[in-house]
Parts: sequence; structure tokens; C-alpha cells
Amino acid sequence: MTPVPTAAHAQPLDLTAQQTPTHTSAANASISESLDRLDRLDVVLPTVNVISFAGPGESGGVPASLAPIVQRLGTRVNWFAISDLPKPLEKKGDKRGAVRNESGFAYYSPKVADWLINAHYEVSHDYLSPLLHSRGEEPGAGTQKFEPESWKSYRQLCEAVASECLTVASNSFPTLCWLHDYQLALAAPLLAAQAGLILCQFWHVPWPKAAVIKESPIGRELTEALLKNKLVGFHTDEYADNFMDTVAAILPTAQVNCQARSIVYDGRRTQLTVMPLGIDLPFWQRLAQASKPHSESLIPRHSLASQIILGVERLEQTKGVIERIAGIERLLEDHPTHRRRFHYVQISQPGKGVGAEARAYEELVEARIEAVNKKYFQDGWQPIIHIKGNLEQSQLAAWYQAATAISVNSLSDGLNLIAKEYVACRADEQGVVILSRQAGASRELAQGALLVDPASPKSVSDAFNLALGLESEEKRRRMSAMRRMIGWNQLHNWALGFLRQALSQ
Repeated sequence: MTPVPTAAHAQPLDLTAQQTPTHTSAANASISESLDRLDRLDVVLPTVNVISFAGPGESGGVPASLAPIVQRLGTRVNWFAISDLPKPLEKKGDKRGAVRNESGFAYYSPKVADWLINAHYEVSHDYLSPLLHSRGEEPGAGTQKFEPESWKSYRQLCEAVASECLTVASNSFPTLCWLHDYQLALAAPLLAAQAGLILCQFWHVPWPKAAVIKESPIGRELTEALLKNKLVGFHTDEYADNFMDTVAAILPTAQVNCQARSIVYDGRRTQLTVMPLGIDLPFWQRLAQASKPHSESLIPRHSLASQIILGVERLEQTKGVIERIAGIERLLEDHPTHRRRFHYVQISQPGKGVGAEARAYEELVEARIEAVNKKYFQDGWQPIIHIKGNLEQSQLAAWYQAATAISVNSLSDGLNLIAKEYVACRADEQGVVILSRQAGASRELAQGALLVDPASPKSVSDAFNLALGLESEEKRRRMSAMRRMIGWNQLHNWALGFLRQALSQ
């Protein structure tokens, strides 16, 4: 599929009057340059309340892009989260009080018991996440592992965050509340009951087929919660279509307009939009430049072959690590000339799951790596190097530049930013992206990436073989196309477009 913008997400990006840049101009673009176009927009943003389970962390990411935007528009931003908040600048007597940082953002977290956070986390990642990432191929995906008592904890924490937000928002109307992802989805009903709030939500994970949600005990509640928003965003057309199918299947009284992507239910109109998330391109370009010396030292430091296939992900079943290892094994069998000429470097971040199944998967990955290394060991060479732990972004930027190819082998993935980060770091235009068709990013990067069926060892192996032998000019052609795409749709384009569309509802 050619990665041209669809009408669904071209509209909000066009609101900034930005033209599609060449990859050279995109590489030199900055957020401040894009903001110059805002002077021509008749936009007055209210206070923006960002609501997500995890906060922004210490640097980079969404806040880094939103800061100059809201400063130009004179907008105040409150961020409500449970984890990953910046270190407080002053003590409030409780580790979960309001904290502020120097960028003008205010951060809040409700005072709730640790047991509630743990219970919410468990149901989110051991039930809700597998449900949403289900491809609908296994019967009973919506009912297995569901525990009603755990769902009460999920609902209770959502309501606690919503209450905290309403307390703060009561001093500032009108207020825009921007919910992110699935972990706090049930905050929407409580927020929607308050007059003067503009409520919108971006759904960062897949929305599965209607049959999967319909058989879940919480399917109706979850669907109705999303319909409390004026605007709901998805990464792909498929997810938006699946959501409309779900509404039609579960809520027969709802009026679903598939062409306009709008839904009227219980007297409320909800608009859907498709807007793939962009990355903070200047941030990753700076990291790449700063980490270049470290990148050049990785091969001698780790005694690596001259060619590297890189995998970076959490150790979770949906990421397709086991399937990638099967592809590596198939490559070594079908193309033995590659032996000793490359390494597959697997960087494994801890999975979010907390149950026995999550631990079993990590052990399975370890066992498969050990088995493949033992089988193909030759004169001190083994094909797989396994690096465990959370690497700093600067370290990732170094690995991105050292790798011949990046493999994103997700079995189901809302978008996947790893592929985009890799592209952003390859100013030399010599990297190769091997991308699962089941990752949302494949819709944007299809013109340059090698697309694979992540569950097929032969499909994965064939892509590995092609990537390791690709000519320099072909690499440049493919990478240039992908760099144009990520330059056109950057993080600040996405944020401005979504907020602008939310205000127009």
C-alpha cells in the first residue's frame, strides 16, 4: 500500500497549512518553524487536561512537542497520571500530590492505595491488553481470564483519576480533557457528566473485530465509555472500521454513519478520526548525531559481525519475538552462507504482564535463543546476542545507526514507533526496515519497508535474506521514502491536528 495520507488524517494535518517536505527539509525542520504557521489560525485553546496511566517521564516525547505549542497559544496544560511523573520540585507531604516543572506543565496523581494500582495494572495488562490485541482467531478471547472483582478495581481507579481531574478543572472552564489509550477508558463517563468539558480520546492500541468485543463481559461498558467522547482517534482505518462495526453489533439503537465516521448514541454525537501518531523528529535526530561515536564502537565492543539485524521490544507475545527467532533459524537453514556473517541482536525490555503466563513467555524466549545459539555455534560465533533491560534513548539511537536492518515482527500492534525512530536516526539512508503487516506503522511505511507475515518463518526469513543483500542505492530509495513520510507527519502535527479537530466538534 502506498503511504499517501488518507482523507481521514490528511484533514487535521492540513490545518497547520504544512506542505509535504522533502526528506532533506524534514530533517532540518523544527517545532518552532512549524509553529510560525499558527499565527494564521484562528485557534483559542482552553486549558488542556492530558489523562493517561503513564506520565511523560523526564524528557522527550509528547510534552517536549506540546510545550512550545501551548506556550505560543497561551494554553495551560495539566497532566494526570499514575506513574512516570517527573520528579517533584517540592514536597507536598505525599508522594502522590501535585507537582510542577519549569516548562509550565502541572502534574497530578490521585491519592490511591498501592493495592488498587496493582490490581488495575494486572487487569489492564493480563486481560484488557490481550483482548484488544486479539486477531479474533481464538474462540473465547473475550471471556478467558476475566475476573469481575478485578474489573471493579479497574473501574475504581479510572473514577479516581476522573475525580482528580474534575477537582482541578472546576477552576478553569472551558476545559479540554484529552484521554490517552485504554488503561483509563472508564474515566470518560464521569468526565462527560460535567458541563463545560470538551472530552476527546486517542486510542493507541488496536480495536479488534466486533465479535471479540461482543463476547467480552465488559465489551458494552467499554464501547459506551468511548462514545462519551466528542472525538475518538485511531491509528488506522481498520481500527476505526472495527469500532463502528462493534457499535452496530452491541448498541442497536446507535446511529452509525460509516462514510462520515460519526456515531450518535444516547443523544451524544461522537466523531471518529484516523491519525497515525508521529514521532518527535528533531529529538531523535539530535540523539542520533550525539550518539554517533557510541554507535561506531558497538561492533568492536560486542565482537559483532559487520551486518546486524536488530529487534527492540517488550517481551510480550504480541511482539512476535518467538516468531522472529523462527525466521532467523529458517534463514540459517535456507541460506547457510549467512552464517558467521551477521548477528541478530535482540534488545528485550521487560513485559508489562505480571502473571505466570508473562513469566513463561520470557522463559520460552530465553530457551529458544539458547537452543538456536547452541545449534548453530561455530568457531566462537553464535547468531543471537540477547541484551536485556531498558536502554536509554541515546543508547537505542546508537544501535539504530549500527544495525543493517530493524525487524518489527508484531503479531498485533496499534502502531509501533520503533520503526519510525529507526528511520529518523538513519541520516545515511542505509538502513532497512523489516515490518510486520500487523503493525499499524505498515500503512505509512509500506513504500520503503519490507513487509512480512510475522507468523510465517519463511516470510520473515526471505525478508532477512533480502535485507542482508540489498544494494546501497535500493536502501537509499526505500529509506528516502520513509524519511519523507515521518517528516511530513511529526508529533507536533499529530497533536495540533487532533486538538484542532476536537475543538471543531
